[in-house]
Amino acid sequence: MSLTITKISVQKKSKHRCSIFLDEEFGFGLHQDVVLKFGLKKGDVLSEDQIKEIILYEQKNKAKERALNLLSYRDRSENELRTRLENAGFDHATIDSVTEDLKRLQLIDDQRFALSFARSKILSRPSGEFLLERELKQKGIDPDLRIQTLEKIFREFDQYKLAAGLAKRKKAQLKSVDEGKAKKRVNDLLMRRGFGWGIISQIFDHWENLEQEDD
Repeated sequence: MSLTITKISVQKKSKHRCSIFLDEEFGFGLHQDVVLKFGLKKGDVLSEDQIKEIILYEQKNKAKERALNLLSYRDRSENELRTRLENAGFDHATIDSVTEDLKRLQLIDDQRFALSFARSKILSRPSGEFLLERELKQKGIDPDLRIQTLEKIFREFDQYKLAAGLAKRKKAQLKSVDEGKAKKRVNDLLMRRGFGWGIISQIFDHWENLEQEDD
């Protein structure tokens, strides 16, 4: 069955969108870019397949617009972006198509994102490998890339120095606390920040001289 476009009008609430009327009845709304892409005008006769193609393209256009808006605030992992688009109601086929386009344009890149995310975390809140690994996993970064990222970031930042800086500052705050309790609190802090026992044991090996450690 074919339908004829009997009216195209700009929507009152959004000047970038148009309402398409088919056989005198409202059919669907389209972004003006989609109207221009398909060259739609009053009097055009559209088949069911053409209408389906136009609506699918409109959905992809809306999803891409939403994705670009999200990326304008900050970089995101592919998994984060997929989740946000899914929560916005877009179907999997549309999300797949949009994310592939964005990857091709290098607007999403999990390798870049993971390294940038890890570096930002360490600079703002010094952390060890276990916490960073857990947070990268939460962002949807795959296991192999998590390993690669941690290897790179801890060539850039020395884990022992990060932990020693935290321990030194915490120890200074606990001058009035007996040594056993102070060590327990430092240990708890370093564990919460994701440092392993290998690093923590080195901190306690140098406990007496922590004040001389460089941050």
